[in-house]
Amino acid sequence: MPSIQRHEPIPTSRLSLRDPATTLIVALALAASSSGCSAPPALPGAGVAALPEHYSHSIAALGWPGAKRAFQAGHGSVVANGETAIEWRLVSAVDSCAVSPVWFERDGVPVAHWTMAAAGHSVEFEAAAAPRSALGDTSLVLSVRATAEWRGAAAGEVVLEARVRATPDGPTIVPWDAPDDTAFVEAWRGRAAVRNGRIVAVVDRAATRPQDAPTAGRPSRTTGTGAGTLVARCSARLSPGQRRHWDFLLPLYPVAPALRGAVEGNAHERVASESRRFWRNWLARAADFETPDTLTNLAWRASLVTLVASQERDRGRWVPLGNPFQYRDIWLRDGARTVRALAVAGLTEMARDDARTLARFQLSNGVFLSQRGQLDGTGQALWAFAQAASLPPSAAIAREFLPAAARGLRWVQRQRSATIDMRLPTAGLLPYGDPRDAELVRASLVGNDAWALAGCRAVAALARQAGDDTLRREADGVSAEYGATFLQALAATRHPDIPPSWQGVGRDWGNVVLGYPTFVLPAGDPRLAALARRMHARAAPSGLVCYGPSDSLHTYLGTDLAQSSLLAGRPAEVRAYLAGLLAHSSSTLGQAEIFHRAGGFGLNLPPHGTAAATIVDLLRNMIVSDAGDTLVLALGAPLEWWRGTRLERAPTRFGVLGVRLDRPTADRLRVRLDSSPAFIRVRVPDGARAVAALSPGARVVDGGWIEAPRGTREIEFRIALQQARP
Repeated sequence: MPSIQRHEPIPTSRLSLRDPATTLIVALALAASSSGCSAPPALPGAGVAALPEHYSHSIAALGWPGAKRAFQAGHGSVVANGETAIEWRLVSAVDSCAVSPVWFERDGVPVAHWTMAAAGHSVEFEAAAAPRSALGDTSLVLSVRATAEWRGAAAGEVVLEARVRATPDGPTIVPWDAPDDTAFVEAWRGRAAVRNGRIVAVVDRAATRPQDAPTAGRPSRTTGTGAGTLVARCSARLSPGQRRHWDFLLPLYPVAPALRGAVEGNAHERVASESRRFWRNWLARAADFETPDTLTNLAWRASLVTLVASQERDRGRWVPLGNPFQYRDIWLRDGARTVRALAVAGLTEMARDDARTLARFQLSNGVFLSQRGQLDGTGQALWAFAQAASLPPSAAIAREFLPAAARGLRWVQRQRSATIDMRLPTAGLLPYGDPRDAELVRASLVGNDAWALAGCRAVAALARQAGDDTLRREADGVSAEYGATFLQALAATRHPDIPPSWQGVGRDWGNVVLGYPTFVLPAGDPRLAALARRMHARAAPSGLVCYGPSDSLHTYLGTDLAQSSLLAGRPAEVRAYLAGLLAHSSSTLGQAEIFHRAGGFGLNLPPHGTAAATIVDLLRNMIVSDAGDTLVLALGAPLEWWRGTRLERAPTRFGVLGVRLDRPTADRLRVRLDSSPAFIRVRVPDGARAVAALSPGARVVDGGWIEAPRGTREIEFRIALQQARP
């Protein structure tokens, strides 16, 4: 058997934040060939976003909102559902073949593509998932089309082998609902691979089986080692330039023989077309984010796909998940971020459903708890309720969450009172906790108090929105007292920046949120900047931060520090962080939660939902920020983005609006809004200085800001370019 070598993408496929002109390589169209291939899909793909793979293993998730599992594409030429895999080998390769990373389409649609290439010929793969009601209300079918092309000077034969296995080589996750079988009875029944009496895969009609493969008459009993036992081969003799395709099907769950037709009857064109239509419709519902930087635009769309795919249904409501693979569960700390991201992205109903799911974590005493010892959950849930009710503002949603929020507020106050009554060193703060995660220490955690304080302020905002003045005054009083206690305790630590716990021990985690999103400290507080410098120094030159050991990089832990830098007026730091994050993403722009500097991530597979959520939140705030009483625009937009950047249908605390950034001439910049519900501040991009405001009512402030009154729909100003410092 020829060896299979993994290869890095060719240099021309590499993307740069500075060079959008070279961002995409359009894949070869899967056109019909003279060998009798059927017509192209009714809804064609948008081409392939051939991005570099930055991890040791190229893995992509092909899922569907509401499904209980997701398909895994990669590493290598393989697809899997957690208990069955189809692996392809190019037997006709003389010496070896190279397998590309897995790629999605250039409009963000999660239809997977990859290539196996050998001397003289190659095979292009396209994989798409779609539901089939006959198989159950949460089940899917994955259709894979393998298209061979002969590129040699003379005719030759392509031989592609498909192996149906229990598990693929490399990182993979056994789903929570997979059976505990340790022995399999496997056989071919026509095109269908059958295991323990149920169909697990279907191969192309033209596929043949080697003589030693198990058949319906000669079943094979195999222990569950994952070794390939069912083998099929597809072969074709092709002339130069000629193409031939073969189709394969993988159901999400093994299928009873009576439903064989529901699996075999799926034409690849139909599945791929349905998948594209579905995902394009979902992406069209969200806020429209567009910049001149194609990679950034793809990151927005890829993150939305991850968030939407990481949703299940329960009791008629959406339930957020941590990850399509190993984290098909939810914690308050992750769910709150998902609520915020979906809300700012305009997926309002899903965000509000997810917030309702978080409300189910409340115990009778008022605490919100998803993991024993994690006392940050109450503040995170209260904060998430306020996000869901205010983006855009809804008094009805605020009233819906208010009873649970009031109980959470009073739980926080009782815990604070208990530490005062017990005369603990941390009197007035939350008690000890042992999260068994994150800070990895039993202590009084700074992040717990930061989130609890943010939660108290969120209750005040909900009460104000709902018109409950009594609860609003109560929450405001608790917040004021709590905030003063917090700041006194922080000063007493005499820490050079911000410690993870009030005792000074633990790993950096909850301490990063003190600027954004909790606003316990002003974004420009020097302690936040010092914390960011310390954490980034350990992770240099990655642009990210470490979690624990210096060889373990984390994808979303540093995003809150970047958000603080953004609000503090240091956008260059934000762009450097974003560049580092995208330079450590998968080839489908998913992020592993934690990974080794060498690229390994163990069994913590990408894409991670919280990483996706924080990317969406950061990108939105770079264009539109509503953190205060002023609508702040273009906080993180470089000068290059002032050529057509748009954020349309964007929910804010002031309502839903659209913003466009233009550069009509070399020395003029212009902001256009479709509504202007608040006082406006526009940040002048780095490398330029505002010299004159050209719109009525607008004025220049210190050369770096333009201010305009509420109701202004267009702001144009003249700039002078500044010479870069050597």
